[in-house]
Amino acid sequence: MSKPSPYDSQTAIQKIRAILSGDGYLQIRPHCFDQMGRRTVDNEDIRRVLELNGNINSEPEWDEKHQKYKYKVDGYDTEGDKLAVVVNIVETNWRVVAITAIGDWKEKKK
Repeated sequence: MSKPSPYDSQTAIQKIRAILSGDGYLQIRPHCFDQMGRRTVDNEDIRRVLELNGNINSEPEWDEKHQKYKYKVDGYDTEGDKLAVVVNIVETNWRVVAITAIGDWKEKKK
């Protein structure tokens, strides 16, 4: 089976927002929850990046395990700190799967 073509950055972010603002849902994988817990990131921070201020500034990568492209959405959390969320777009059941959260964590103050 050959890989499908990835979405361009604009189409990918539009699909993510359409899914999350419509009848779709956000699924957060265990690895992402683990990273969120270590870095004081919550669901609101993830949603803020995906729904409001995030952009895709890099090429998608093929996720061999899940047979989908991964898109890195760069944005800012509720405190204004940089946050990137890596997601798969799953249109067959209208969901966005958060794989991991990445940020400049050394700037975080406790």
